[in-house]
Amino acid sequence: MMRIALWLLALFAIAVAFTLTARLDQGYVIVVYPPWRLELSFMLALLLLAGLMALAYAALRLGGIALNLSGDLRAWREKRRRDKADGLLLDALRAHLDGDGERARQLAAKAGENCLAPDLARRLTESTKTAAVAVPAPNSTPNSLPDSPPDS
Repeated sequence: MMRIALWLLALFAIAVAFTLTARLDQGYVIVVYPPWRLELSFMLALLLLAGLMALAYAALRLGGIALNLSGDLRAWREKRRRDKADGLLLDALRAHLDGDGERARQLAAKAGENCLAPDLARRLTESTKTAAVAVPAPNSTPNSLPDSPPDS
């Protein structure tokens, strides 16, 4: 906030200095391009020169942005592709945690190498293939505790 205030103060100081200098201006500039001749006050010539420089600067910046547009677009598309793959990987993790191994494998395969954690996508793809083969024993229950020795 202080930086903005200092810039405004400097801008006002320049404006005041310019108006005080313009009052004392006795000079003029003659631009001759035969058969024409243009006579301007010195301050108006300085203002026109500053405006021309600002316009040239803006045109060069705009040209640079336009020339770099293809690279920016390529980076934006790559980021979008990565974000989509990350979303697919999260959906694959949700499906895996919900117990839907086939959907998790499909989503992890779609996410592929573009996602934030390609090793996790590979593990999900491989673990869901092996998890589909592994069948729990019919007598075991997932939440049962092992038998404890009898108390004496």
